[in-house]
Amino acid sequence: MTENEIELKKEELQNLLTKKLETLKDLEEIGKNSNFIKELSDIALIQLQLEEFEDSEKNYLICLKHFKKQKDRIGQAAVHGVLGILYFKRGNYHKSIYSYEKAYNIYEELKQVQEQITCLKGIGNNYLKLNQYDEACDAFLDCSAVCSDNSDIYNLLECLGNLIYIHETHEKWDVVFELYKKTLKAFKEIKDSKGIITSYFNLGILQKKENNLEGAVRYFKKGTNVAIDANYVESIIKGLGYVGETLFYMGRIKEAKNEFIRALHIANNIGAKNAIIQLKILLQSLGLQDKNIIEELNKFETN
Repeated sequence: MTENEIELKKEELQNLLTKKLETLKDLEEIGKNSNFIKELSDIALIQLQLEEFEDSEKNYLICLKHFKKQKDRIGQAAVHGVLGILYFKRGNYHKSIYSYEKAYNIYEELKQVQEQITCLKGIGNNYLKLNQYDEACDAFLDCSAVCSDNSDIYNLLECLGNLIYIHETHEKWDVVFELYKKTLKAFKEIKDSKGIITSYFNLGILQKKENNLEGAVRYFKKGTNVAIDANYVESIIKGLGYVGETLFYMGRIKEAKNEFIRALHIANNIGAKNAIIQLKILLQSLGLQDKNIIEELNKFETN
């Protein structure tokens, strides 16, 4: 969205807010009934979007008071949830956690699964901002469990992504490895080829980091094969590069050269300049000069 579009949207929201505030005055004369509260809730949301946080909070708290008086649990939970967003946007992370927890407890009691997931993600994100990684981990693990139990793969992947980030930060590579295996399984369930390829490559990188080169090659080849099946050319080049590099470290120089030549052939075909430069450097590191590279390419293309 461009700056002009943002300004236009802001102007539209401001105009809508002005109209709604006028409507609210008319409704107030009738009485602060459910129609008044619904209009006030809409106004609070617009104020939140306009980042008029103080006015938004004040109006949401009036709505909350009304829902408590009416013993409307869903209404209370909804307001607590939005206050969680509001406090997060203001950087008041402790208050945001408190609001999300209030909302979560009601949603758990009422068995509102999607809302529980939203609250747990909100709690986890707040703890991340506070650098309280253990607490963030607990929230995302709880969220992952709810997602798994209810086959919500997309939210599960989001939680796993956050858990991977936390454990990578602390260099707990064994945990990261297991989490990538879970993401691989999740991507397979939704048949997301790009996600599957990335997961295989990440597993290969971790195996390489642990000096398990056989395991690394296996994962890199699996990712490359998926890329070939899906015809993702850039991923094919990347995968062949990974395979070639790992074979080189294993001392299998001829096989490494073949993988690099294959990748260079594809890179030439699509004009991937950066990949071409990198692959030529890798081939030169194997002792090939430019004329040798051309000969090897010709031989490969003939075959």
